[in-house]
Amino acid sequence: MTTHNVIVKFKYSITTCSAEEMVQIDENIAPVHDFGQKLRQKALITHLKTLVEWGRDLKNKKGVITAPSLPVISINLDLTTGCDHACGHCVDDLVINSGKKLAFEEVKQSIDTLHKQGLRSVILIGGGEPTLYPQFGEVVAYLKERKIQVGIVSNGGHGEKIIAIADLLQKGDWVRFSIDAATNDTYQQIHWKQSLRKPTHTLEKVWAYASEITKKNPTIEMGYSYVIVWDGLEYHGRKLLDNIDEIPSAAKKAREHGFTYLSLKPCLIKYEEEGETLFYHTKKEYMDQVIERIKKSIVQAKENAGRVKIMESQNLVALLSNQLERLRHQPKICYAGFLKQVINPSGIFHCPAFRGDDRAKVGPSGGYVTTDACANTGDAVLKNLLKFNATTTCSNIACFYNGVNRYIHNLIESDTDLDNLKITDGEDFFF
Repeated sequence: MTTHNVIVKFKYSITTCSAEEMVQIDENIAPVHDFGQKLRQKALITHLKTLVEWGRDLKNKKGVITAPSLPVISINLDLTTGCDHACGHCVDDLVINSGKKLAFEEVKQSIDTLHKQGLRSVILIGGGEPTLYPQFGEVVAYLKERKIQVGIVSNGGHGEKIIAIADLLQKGDWVRFSIDAATNDTYQQIHWKQSLRKPTHTLEKVWAYASEITKKNPTIEMGYSYVIVWDGLEYHGRKLLDNIDEIPSAAKKAREHGFTYLSLKPCLIKYEEEGETLFYHTKKEYMDQVIERIKKSIVQAKENAGRVKIMESQNLVALLSNQLERLRHQPKICYAGFLKQVINPSGIFHCPAFRGDDRAKVGPSGGYVTTDACANTGDAVLKNLLKFNATTTCSNIACFYNGVNRYIHNLIESDTDLDNLKITDGEDFFF
């Protein structure tokens, strides 16, 4: 990204935590969620050093602050806001079904500009169902022609569109279906019935699509996404359906239908001011009961999984190890916001948890279509991240990027010689 000067008034102040404290959470995180390790990959470690050096300079400078010269490594590309599901726990209600979608030419221009600057991965996700985008297959082909890693998060109901492009995907790419159940009745209640909308397909149909995708291209990862919901949760006046007891059966179904992993994550409720929250306003006694139920179900799921990997999200690991509060303690600057962003029809945002929220908006949806537009967006990203103050704004969010933000902050605060950082193996560029 082009370097520009921005005049800001900013007091750099943050509470630190030790490397030992960080490891207590992060040592059990799946490699796919360990973004600190990913940043030490050979292809990315220079960017990590640049960001740490920038942070160290920031501690000692006043007045003119120069943006770090960094590429956006990974983006969530929300092609459309349209979705034919009505999941009771959907946190993207600020943008969902707004009637907006990205212009295809704008998508291609943004990909080209960002790719030239160092874009490594794109996740087609959020704010809508990507397979409903008219040029879905063309977008995947365009990304793969440029050797960009691709992840696809879908409700699975239009799996034929993913089957059609499955042979374009390569090792390191992945597809994940949002399922959240192991029986068709629970699946339909979670995805439609609570809103009285008519179901458009069955869980059996989604499972069949997954089998076909992995048969056509066995090199890719096929994910069974499961948002864990417990009794007592309400969102927008709707009571959400408890699905904890179906986790073991989900592992069995994942094994039977060609999935390579079962992704488990706790349900987040989005409050207007607090953002996405986990166990916010919940009595500890009840929270402990829910945690024990989840633990028991995960043990049983692992017994049923066979070759299927059980992948627990960072906030789920913290929840089950009684370290949730630490994920709510964020560094003041969300360093991850320089490296990964969301392009949505309603604009560009530095954080997926704030998709559609003006507090994290850094530009219009076309903010990366040209080099000049990129420069302007880069300035806006800097201003926004310095103003955003994740310590207070995200104080109730069990942040997915907490580990990498604290890792970067700890490096900034330390006297570590960056040339001595250990390079890690792998080429996984998803953030």
